[in-house]
Amino acid sequence: MRLPVSPAAEVDYHPSMAAGIFTAHSELPDTAGAIGEVARSLPLDSAEFVLLLHGPNHTGASLEASLPGKIGDRFFGCSTSGEITPGGYKQNTLSAISFDRSVFSCVPRKIEGLKAFGFQQARDLVLSMQRELRQKNPDSNSGNTFALLLIDSLSQAEEFVAAALGNELGTIHLVGGSSGDNWQVERTPVLYQGTHQDDSAVVLLVHTELDFRHYNFHNFMPSEKRGVITSATPAKRLVHEINGAVAVEEYARLCAIEGDIFDQETLAVHPAIITVGDRAYPRGFMQILGDGSMQCACAIDEGAVFRVATQLDYVEQLTGAFKRMRHELGDQLLVLGFECAARRQLVEQYQLQEPVYDQFRASNVWGFSCMGEQSNSLNMNNSFNCLAFRHPL
Repeated sequence: MRLPVSPAAEVDYHPSMAAGIFTAHSELPDTAGAIGEVARSLPLDSAEFVLLLHGPNHTGASLEASLPGKIGDRFFGCSTSGEITPGGYKQNTLSAISFDRSVFSCVPRKIEGLKAFGFQQARDLVLSMQRELRQKNPDSNSGNTFALLLIDSLSQAEEFVAAALGNELGTIHLVGGSSGDNWQVERTPVLYQGTHQDDSAVVLLVHTELDFRHYNFHNFMPSEKRGVITSATPAKRLVHEINGAVAVEEYARLCAIEGDIFDQETLAVHPAIITVGDRAYPRGFMQILGDGSMQCACAIDEGAVFRVATQLDYVEQLTGAFKRMRHELGDQLLVLGFECAARRQLVEQYQLQEPVYDQFRASNVWGFSCMGEQSNSLNMNNSFNCLAFRHPL
C-alpha cells in the first residue's frame, strides 16, 4: 500500500509507512515549491515532529514562510553540506523525514549562546526534558529513548555542548551532527520550530516504540607517521605549526604529498588520528589559511600528538557496517545518518558512488553531510554516525 504522492517529488515510503516514519525529497530549486512538494507528500497532520534537511540555497525567510502554518512548529532541522537519500548524495536539495505520533513522542528544546552552555545548564535542560517526556510517556527509559542534536557548526562549541549533554543523558544515546553550507563557512543555522537560528542548537528527546540502535564508524587507522602540534590557537581550532614547522607544509610532508597540490579536497581524505586508549579518532581539517595554518573541524590544542591516518577499504568498511546492522536488527526501517562531509568528498574523489549508493538504497539511508558528528559525549570527524531503526514484525 502506498499513499498518493506528487510525481514531481522523490518520495520513498518503503516499509516505513506502516511503522510511522515517512520520507520525502525534492530537488526543486524554488524553496516554496520544494516545501510544497514534500508537504503534499507526507501525512503531516499526524506528525510528532519533522526533520527538514536542506542546502544553504533554501536557508532564510522563504523557507520559514513556506512551512505549513498550523504545524510549522513541528519542523526542526538545519542547513547542510549535502543531503543523503537512498538515491545517493544530493546538493542544494531538501529532504523531510516525518516521525508519526503513533510511535514517537518528542520534547524539543533550543540552546542559544552556545559558548556559555555548560554542565549546570545541561543538567537543568535534560531534567526538564525528561520530566516532560515522562508526562507524555510514563514508561520512557534509556532503552526506548534517544536524543537528537543539531548544532550550528560555526559556533565551534560542539565539544562543550556534546560533553555536557552526554554527561547528563547518561545511558540515553545522543546522536547528532553539525550544520553546514556546502563548505562555504559563511552561515550554518539550525531550524527550530520552523525558524532559522544562528549560534544555536536543537535538542530533541524522543521516545519510540520501535527498536533502534546507535552506530558510529569510520574507515581510517593510524599510520606510523607521527606529528606534534607545536603552535595553535585552540579557541579558533587553528593549528599554526606541526613539529616546529609551518602546519600545512609539515602536514603535506607527513602525508607525502607535494605542497602545491595540498588543498582542502586533499585534506578531506588525509585526517589526523588521535588515539585514546585503544580507540582511534579521526580529526579532519576544514581550511588552509593564507599563512599556512590549518583550521581543524574539532577541538585541538598545543602539545597534542597525532598520527597521519591510513585509509582502509571504504566500500568494504561501509558494507560491513550495514551488514552488522542487518544482523543485529533484521530488516531495516530506516537509517538516520549524520555523516561527515569529508566522507562524501572521499567517495567522489575515488569515484565510489555506485557501490556506496547501493548500500544507501539497501538500508534506506536518509540524513545529511555534516561538519561534525556528535556521538554521545564526543564530537567527531570523518565518521558515519547514525540511528538504525528495526522494522516491526
